[in-house]
Amino acid sequence: MHFNTILSVFALAGTSLAALNTSREYLLHTELKPGQGSTKKHFDNLWLVASHTGAGLNDAVLYSNKSYAIKGFENATNITQSNGEPYFNQLFDLGGAFPYDMFVQDVNFYAAWEPVRIDAGSGSGGWFMNSSGLQLNTYPTGPAGSNQFGGWLVCDWWHGVPQLFQKLR
Repeated sequence: MHFNTILSVFALAGTSLAALNTSREYLLHTELKPGQGSTKKHFDNLWLVASHTGAGLNDAVLYSNKSYAIKGFENATNITQSNGEPYFNQLFDLGGAFPYDMFVQDVNFYAAWEPVRIDAGSGSGGWFMNSSGLQLNTYPTGPAGSNQFGGWLVCDWWHGVPQLFQKLR
């Protein structure tokens, strides 16, 4: 098992539009943080894929083959950031009649990380992009209203391929 806090998740813009959205589609991929060393290079430039776990249920995993990457898009929520920009639902077009939502599964492992899911649904909100890539505002859930999002973590866990987790602060 390999635990690595090594990456940012970035969007690469695409030009095609899916029938499920009116925004620009993109693919999400990993990028190593500076100074991660050569031992973690196999976690660099991996593409986000939905790994089927049940009817309408998927774990967020990462493959090196870009052709398997899922197309993401954002839909604005009515909640805004401090700069006035909206937060977004992070959605994906997996080829069905409805979107799939990216969310962090609160499984209460008493751990400092939680699995990321891509399940059928309309969106949980709180997502935004900045210079570091895809970010999550988990709203005031922690002590004194702190944001619990501490970045991304990738490890080989349940699926035999790298899996995406949220690192908690």
